[in-house]
Amino acid sequence: MSSWEQDITQALENLGGVASYDDIYSEVSKLRSDLPKTWKAVIRRRIQDLSSDSDGFKNGQDLFYSVNGLGAGIWGLRNKLSYTPKAADLPAGTKEPEREYTTTYRVLRDTSLARKLKLLHNNSCQICGLQIQLPNGKLYSEAHHIIPLGTPHNGSDTPENIIVLCPNHHVMCDYGAIELTLKEIKQVSGHRISQKSIDYHNKVIRETEL
Repeated sequence: MSSWEQDITQALENLGGVASYDDIYSEVSKLRSDLPKTWKAVIRRRIQDLSSDSDGFKNGQDLFYSVNGLGAGIWGLRNKLSYTPKAADLPAGTKEPEREYTTTYRVLRDTSLARKLKLLHNNSCQICGLQIQLPNGKLYSEAHHIIPLGTPHNGSDTPENIIVLCPNHHVMCDYGAIELTLKEIKQVSGHRISQKSIDYHNKVIRETEL
């Protein structure tokens, strides 16, 4: 019989690499029939035992990661974060934001948080739903900070201030060429964009003269 961690891993694989506890429970219940009375608690415990994001981490295999904090109940497979396609114009190994100067600059980043959110959305643009598939089968998307980081905007590097976009909509948001509304943004469980960020984009970014 397979172990609990094997079943949890398989469940997450079946669910695309990221899922809520409820979805994990549902998928695991399809994989094993001999479920004890406390099986849901066993799943939660095993996930946390095998995640360095958890205080219960046993310092062994680090199989799972928390997408948006332990309280959110959204977990993913850490091996899915090991590869994120990089734009051809980014230097190899770039970890910090890279600024490319034209008349203005765009901040391109591939942080751990950005990778988690892109995977959570399956690399689909939250505005138009576009998925860009590369020749090797990998999917590509970009993470945009709605309130820009750094002076003078001082936006936060938090999920509430990040939206996953295709390159076209990323440029449009960077330049304030599009108005944002929460009603039209595709959101998923475990990631909610704040109205504060949306208001800042519409009232400040769209009014900034480039």
